Amino acid sequence: MSRFNLGRAAGLALLLLTGAAVAGAQEATAKYDAGLRKIATEYTKRIETATAGLNDARVRIASEKVPLLNDMRAVEDKILNLRAELGSIRINTADFANDRTRREHEANAQKLNISYFAGTASEGLSTLSSTLGNIEMGDWSARVDDLRNRLDPIGGTPDIDAAVETAELMATRVETLLGGFTTPGMAVTSEAHELVQGRFAYFGPETFFVADGADGPAGTVRARDEGAAPLVYALSGWDKADADALVTGRATTLPADVSGGKALQLRQSQGDWIDHINKGGIVGYAILGLGLFALITALLKLLDLNNLSVDAPSATTPLLKHVAETGQPGAEPLLAGLRKTSGELFATGVRNMRKPKEVIEEHLHGFILRERLHHERWLPMLAVIAAASPLLGLLGTVVGMVKTFTLITVFGTGNAGKLSSGISEALVTTELGLTVAIPTLVIHGFLSYRTQKNLSLLERYAVEFVTATEDKRVAESAPDA
Repeated sequence: MSRFNLGRAAGLALLLLTGAAVAGAQEATAKYDAGLRKIATEYTKRIETATAGLNDARVRIASEKVPLLNDMRAVEDKILNLRAELGSIRINTADFANDRTRREHEANAQKLNISYFAGTASEGLSTLSSTLGNIEMGDWSARVDDLRNRLDPIGGTPDIDAAVETAELMATRVETLLGGFTTPGMAVTSEAHELVQGRFAYFGPETFFVADGADGPAGTVRARDEGAAPLVYALSGWDKADADALVTGRATTLPADVSGGKALQLRQSQGDWIDHINKGGIVGYAILGLGLFALITALLKLLDLNNLSVDAPSATTPLLKHVAETGQPGAEPLLAGLRKTSGELFATGVRNMRKPKEVIEEHLHGFILRERLHHERWLPMLAVIAAASPLLGLLGTVVGMVKTFTLITVFGTGNAGKLSSGISEALVTTELGLTVAIPTLVIHGFLSYRTQKNLSLLERYAVEFVTATEDKRVAESAPDA
């Protein structure tokens, strides 16, 4: 009974607990549903609000889209127009650059033409100045200097009008020379270097000078440095009467220089051999001194070589045969027929042939040594001179080039006459050095060969003489054996 009641109580308790749990779950579900409905309601309102805003935005966008599209199309059209203008500007810029380049080339070509014309005109003025001389230059110098300054301005462009005026000036000069004219003046004679009074006659490219008086010189004229009177070269084949007729305007004959003055310049530049040597300077004199010493030495050695007279081997055979067969007696007549040096060698051997072999060899060797010392002396000096002369010539070349560069530093490269002294010294010293060295070398070789040949013959004869004396001694001692 008690167990039954206990079971009922437990079941009732379980039922009550289940009911309470169900009631709690329903209450929680109701709260959750209420929360969900609240959230859904809020989100629904927010969606409706957002939808309304979206619709408003769409309406506003639709209302603003057409003006924006119109503005965009306008901007695109403007961009297209600007691109077209930019392309046109680029084309115009390229055309302008090409045109500018072409015009710059044309301007450079014009500058080159102007420079060429100005340079040609300047050369013409220089030629005109050199042909005018010191007499005519007084009337033309101001205009020539003005044209030269305009043709070659400092830091400026040459004046093309000055080139035209130069051409007109030279044409006027040519027209004047075609008819010829005379002016009084003074000139220096080329031979006596005397200043004489006379008249200058200008005819074509030539300028003549006829001195006053019957005995005065008459000839062609060459200008000198600025400020110096011109130099007159008398023409021996030109009669004085014909020269006087020229300056007085009468018909006459004229000498003509077909070389245009080059032949006269060549004659002036050649000079004589003394002038040529003087161009070598101090080094040239030293080379000539060595050459003179070598010449004297060579002459003395030729005399010594003449005194070193040695017979041919065929001439000494009879004496050697006599010594080998007979000995000392009867050798004197054979010695008399030999030349001086070989005769003295054999005479030395004959005098000592009764002495021992070693003594004979020493006497003959001593004789050969004396001859060698005498005849080989000064030969090495010729070899030294032959080797030193080209070196001195090279030294002169260096000195001349140093002098040339010094003159270039002072006068520049435009004045060839100022540079000629250094170049002449450089070349002349080399020429003198080779001129001395080559003959000296040949003479040294010839003298050395002849001397060594004769001394070798003497050594041969000495050996043959000693051999002959030994043969004689062997023959004399044979019967005793």
